[in-house]
Amino acid sequence: MSQKLTEQIPNESRLADAELKKNLKIIFERVERPLCLKAVLDPEQRESVEMGAFLKAVTELSPLLELQLLEQGEDPDTDQLLDTRHLPVTGLFQNGEYLGVAFCGVPGGKEINSFVSAILNAAGPKKEYDEKMLKKLGKLKKKNVIRVCVSLSCHHCQSVVTAGQTLALLSPNVECIMIDARLYPDLVEQYKLSRVPAILIGEALYMGEKDMEELVSLLR
Repeated sequence: MSQKLTEQIPNESRLADAELKKNLKIIFERVERPLCLKAVLDPEQRESVEMGAFLKAVTELSPLLELQLLEQGEDPDTDQLLDTRHLPVTGLFQNGEYLGVAFCGVPGGKEINSFVSAILNAAGPKKEYDEKMLKKLGKLKKKNVIRVCVSLSCHHCQSVVTAGQTLALLSPNVECIMIDARLYPDLVEQYKLSRVPAILIGEALYMGEKDMEELVSLLR
């Protein structure tokens, strides 16, 4: 963690009040394997400071959760893996490997659910999944990047994020990134986004809620 970030990131977060931390501490008892959360932040950006504080509050709730707060350029390998054109960005890593799950923005509101689900899916008890879907995932020949543009108040967005990020954890050929659309007007303008969830796979745009099987059908 850079000295500048150490000084500027508070240890408490408005997004993680006492009640939430109490609930998360119970939930994170299900974490079985070490997980590292790496965040690339801009210490001059309000959202980055907010994300750093949120991550500090969350990761202290389990001894198996590690946190690394980085400034852009501090770790070029992480910058390249997480695509730091849009900050703040946080990725999940295990045994030094990027798991293909990232959050661009601050996963507050409804997206706290997808954030917690990603941690449990990556480091909690193993789950069983549909064999046909797993076979389709296994046939992917190239990397598919799913970007889910969300609103933190959207009731449908977090389920799409969780579906996409679960696929990323199941296949090295899938990456899924949650993007808080309100923070990045350049993306809204580029893709003429008018509602969420908006799902970008490459340059293709899909609108509306989709489950894991529906997302798999869009991958190549």
